[in-house]
Amino acid sequence: MEKPRLITRDCLRAAGASAILLVAACSASPSAPPEQTSPPGYRPPDEVHNATVVWSAEPHINLFASDPTIVRAAAEALEVGQLAGPDKSYPGFDEAVTDPTTRGIYFRKANRDTVYGTLYKHILDITPTDTGFIAYTCESFKDFAVERDGKYNTSRSRRGHSQTISFVRTKWDSSGLPLTITSAPTTTLPTTPSPAPGPPEWQAPEDNLFTGWIIDPGVPGDYDSQRCVPWVATLDPDAPAEPETITTDTPPETLPAYPGWPRYRH
Repeated sequence: MEKPRLITRDCLRAAGASAILLVAACSASPSAPPEQTSPPGYRPPDEVHNATVVWSAEPHINLFASDPTIVRAAAEALEVGQLAGPDKSYPGFDEAVTDPTTRGIYFRKANRDTVYGTLYKHILDITPTDTGFIAYTCESFKDFAVERDGKYNTSRSRRGHSQTISFVRTKWDSSGLPLTITSAPTTTLPTTPSPAPGPPEWQAPEDNLFTGWIIDPGVPGDYDSQRCVPWVATLDPDAPAEPETITTDTPPETLPAYPGWPRYRH
């Protein structure tokens, strides 16, 4: 009959060490996967963060087509450049606006303001030229306020405000034809109109849509502002004939942007 083995102190130590290693291996949780972060991109400055832009257009204009898309981007970028400075405007816009007179008009430091509410913009027409096109637009500030000293100042006018924006291509092929310029967002916009997703805050393209273009925003009122009257009447039928500033203690309503811009999901 085999004699029972004696359990030595060394054996106990070895068994105890093995048990500790086994428990540690079982209780250790797998390392968490690295947190997924959104790609870097442009974010609107604080001066416009609490406002939105709602666009419309004449029936023959598709807001989601390539040329109207870059019109929307340029018109919005101009607002940001005026309110916060050209260095804080949409990517590539500062480089695309090269005319010194235009820069002197729109990018004065005295224009810095913080805005609230909803800015309404409308595309009347887009006229082709030999080198690009010219866009004719209107805007209404009836629900768009500048904040000063805790008060909110809104301008109303039956005529609204007119604007022309000139777009000149800077890239041509060897035969003199314009190269295809990608001016639409990389994410395809829907063709069915719907409010932009997300909270009612300023939305912007995160990439440079102005590559291959020279842009001249023109001068407000440099074409017949009476063309804006029918459109303004649909938004503000009681607007005064002459511009009038209304001051309130609370900001106007900020509606969801339309069409807005594709955004990275957070």
